[in-house]
Amino acid sequence: MKKDVSGGNYHPFWEGFPLTDIHLCIAPDVLHQLYQGVLKYLVVWVQHIVGQDELDDRIRKLPPSPGVRHFAKGISNLAQVSGSERKHIARILLSCIIGKVDTRGITACRSVLHFIQLAQYPSHDEDTLNYMQQELNTWHKYRDYFITEGSRQHFNIPKFHSLLHYIDSIRWIGTTDNSNTEAFERLHIDFAKEGWRASNKRDHFPQMVTFISRQEKVTSVAKNPSEPRKKIAAITLLHGAPGFEGALKLFLNDYLPKSEQRKKQSALEGIIPFLTLEVWHNFGLVPSKVLDEPEKARIKARPRSSKLSARFDTVLVLEKDEAESTAVRGEVAARLRVIFQLPSEVYNNGRPSKAPPNWPKEHLAYITWYTRFKSSPDSSTGMYKVEPAFDSNGMPQGAIIPLSNIRQSCMLVPSTKTSWDKNWNSDNILDECSSFFVNNLQTKYTYQTIY
Repeated sequence: MKKDVSGGNYHPFWEGFPLTDIHLCIAPDVLHQLYQGVLKYLVVWVQHIVGQDELDDRIRKLPPSPGVRHFAKGISNLAQVSGSERKHIARILLSCIIGKVDTRGITACRSVLHFIQLAQYPSHDEDTLNYMQQELNTWHKYRDYFITEGSRQHFNIPKFHSLLHYIDSIRWIGTTDNSNTEAFERLHIDFAKEGWRASNKRDHFPQMVTFISRQEKVTSVAKNPSEPRKKIAAITLLHGAPGFEGALKLFLNDYLPKSEQRKKQSALEGIIPFLTLEVWHNFGLVPSKVLDEPEKARIKARPRSSKLSARFDTVLVLEKDEAESTAVRGEVAARLRVIFQLPSEVYNNGRPSKAPPNWPKEHLAYITWYTRFKSSPDSSTGMYKVEPAFDSNGMPQGAIIPLSNIRQSCMLVPSTKTSWDKNWNSDNILDECSSFFVNNLQTKYTYQTIY
C-alpha cells in the first residue's frame, strides 16, 4: 500500500470506542470561527452595501468610549486584522449602518452579532441556549438580503455552517471559553509579555508579579485631584456645564438644617460659601471581571487642554432602589461633566471656617440627563433610544449625584435614519446629534446588562 503524505496509513485512535462520535469532540473556536471567520465575511458584505468610504467616515465619527477602540482612520486600510481588532469592529459595526442599510439587513447583522455575544457566555442554561437558537433562526430568515443586494451569491461557507453546531456543542462539552484559543493568548499577553516589558530584564519574575499586582489595584479615583483649586466659574465654562452652579446650590441646600432650607427658587439665589473645588478628570470602574477580558473602564470628564481635546463620557446612573444588576430598570443614561469633592473649609461671613460636619466626604459628580428608557428597545437594532433632556428654558437638565451612583459606562451612537452630518466628528458628535441609541454591543458586560 502506498504511503500518504503524512507518512503512512494508521487506524484512528478512537476506532475501538464504539460509543464515541469523534465529530462531537470538535469544539467551537470563537476567535477563528466567529471573529476571524463569520465577522470577516459580514464586514465585507456591509462594505459592499454601505461603501467603504462611508463606513470608514462613520467609524471615525463615533465618540470615544471605554472598552471600544477608536479607529481614527477607519477599518478599510487595516492589514492583517488581528482578533482583538475584529472584536472591536464587532462592537461598532451595527451602530454605523443605521440609515444606510435596510431594516432586513440591520436585523440580519444584529442576529449574527448577538449570536457571537451569546456564544461567549461563561455559563448557560436552556433559556440562553434558546436565545442563541432564536438569533440563528433570525439570521437564516433575513440573510437573503445580502444576496438581493449583490454582496453574496450563496452561504455555503464552512464557518457559517459551524454556527449550527454551537448549541449542541455547548450542551455536550460545555461553554466555549473552555476551548477558545483567544483566552490563552490574552492571558499570555497580560501575565507574561506586559510584565516582562515592565521589568528591567534581570531577576524579572518578582518584578512581573509586582507589576500584575499593581495593575489590579489601578481603579477608582486618583488620590490627588487633576486640578486642586478650580474656580466654579471656570468649571461652568470649560466643562460645558451651564447648570453646574445652580445644581450645586440646590445640592448644598439639602444639607442645611430643615429650619434653614429654602424653596427651590430661593435656594438658587443663595450664595455658595466657597470659590474653588478639587476636580478630577477621570475615575476607574470595574463592574465585573471576565477571564479573557477584564472589564476595566476609565471614565473621563476632561476639559479641553493644549494637548488633548475635551471628553465627557456617557454613563448609566442608578436612579431608583428598584435598579437591578441587569437590564435598565431604575437607571437613566447621563453625560458625566464634572468629578469633584466638596471643600473641607468654607467662608462664613467672610471668615474661613470648617465645612458643616454633615457634608458628604465622598466624591461627587455633576451629570446632564438623557430621556428615560422606553419599555422596550428598537426592534431591528435591539438598542434603546434616548435624547438629551432639557428643562422648560431649553437648558440641559442636570444634577449632582454621588459618584458611586454611576453603575457603568455606556456608548451612545446616532440613531438618525438619514445621512450623518458632514460636520460631525468624534469630538462634537455627542453635542451636535439630537438622538441616540445606547450601544449594547460595547462590551461583554454591557451586552449582559443593557437589554
